[in-house]
Amino acid sequence: MWKKLIQSLDDLSDAYESLLAIEGKKRAVLVAVDLKGLETLVGEEEKQLERIRAAEKRRRDALLALSKEFPVSAARTTMKEVEAACPKNFRGKLHELHVRVGRRASEAKEAGGMNEFLIRQALGAVEYHLNRISNSSIDPTYGQKGQENVTREKKFDFQA
Repeated sequence: MWKKLIQSLDDLSDAYESLLAIEGKKRAVLVAVDLKGLETLVGEEEKQLERIRAAEKRRRDALLALSKEFPVSAARTTMKEVEAACPKNFRGKLHELHVRVGRRASEAKEAGGMNEFLIRQALGAVEYHLNRISNSSIDPTYGQKGQENVTREKKFDFQA
């Protein structure tokens, strides 16, 4: 069971590393406004997220099986307690992988947050230019849910 846990953590680490590489490419594509490239990367990203979900399920299953073999006193067991119950020949590898997965996951989360920021700023720029082109004006009051009230002048008759 310990081997399954270690293998699932190794797979999880590799998947997060691949996701991190995709997030780096995604940032470059977002800055270049390459929508075709972005579409490809979103597909790759989805594959890696599925890989992460599968590895995470294997990790949880291995921990559940281990908890049946080694009863724990508390409902919430920490990784230090799991490492303490681990045989010495697996303990070092288990600790190393646990630290690596945590680091990769936080790096991927941070990269995703930066990309989300870029996307929001790009959408804001697009909205600004659309409003400028259509001679939009923003009312001095806010809507019911706190959003701005935007009035757009109809410039084109698309029925013609």
